[in-house]
Amino acid sequence: MSVLKLGKLDWPIGNRCGVFGVLNITPDSFSDGGRYLDPVEAVCKGESLAREGADVIDIGGESTRPGFEEVSFEAEIDRVVPVIEMLTQKPDSPIISIDTTKPDVARVAIAAGAEIVNDIWGFRRQPEIAEVVAENGASCVLMHNSRRGWLRESTLDSVKAYWEDSVRIALERGVSEDRIILDPGIGFTDTRAQDIEIINGLRDLREFGFPILLGASRKRVTGETLGLEVDQRLETTLAISALAIDRGADFIRVHDVEENVRVVGMLEALRSE
Repeated sequence: MSVLKLGKLDWPIGNRCGVFGVLNITPDSFSDGGRYLDPVEAVCKGESLAREGADVIDIGGESTRPGFEEVSFEAEIDRVVPVIEMLTQKPDSPIISIDTTKPDVARVAIAAGAEIVNDIWGFRRQPEIAEVVAENGASCVLMHNSRRGWLRESTLDSVKAYWEDSVRIALERGVSEDRIILDPGIGFTDTRAQDIEIINGLRDLREFGFPILLGASRKRVTGETLGLEVDQRLETTLAISALAIDRGADFIRVHDVEENVRVVGMLEALRSE
């Protein structure tokens, strides 16, 4: 694949690493829970992420941290839809991604202006969400998730097996191949060592044939390795971002957009010299 359909954009693969900026509209996310529950504050944060250089704003209305409690369809919609609508009405608004596992939430969010569906279960928990994506011509991020067990003994082989099933579900339900991004699921493994194995194995995973998004920002691997609290993990996140980009990641999903955009820019400059 040489060009990805990223929402309304044609995104050349292998050109520049794109940046997804995280916007959690939740009371209990592990990093910033409760900070952006007010729609006005959430929109201001989204605008800030865009100014800092985010190519996509990934909006979530339900925490996916370990031990999270699921929220109702109504509660999730009430959190995300007003923010999506206000952001997409702005001139030169960035692409909006909805981070959800619910088909009905995805449908309403797309109607409000979202162009990407980011599913932490990779369509394997509720395959109907793939039909919503296909019917609306949206793009999608399909994440590997080991919370229901591993499919193979090898970490990388298990990621690939999971992806194979996710991609099969997507294609069978009409999602275009050039609208699929894969995420190996950092933080959704059992151990920090498995996260590191995935990061180190990105070149191998890249050969699977689809663009890859890596979402390590502020997660376990950025903290446990050096014994850092959540609010101390900027530099370790930046280190992983740089390594991931060098090893073939096409997108990174981060909280600290401005700093990560600088990493992307510096790597581009080094490669062009």
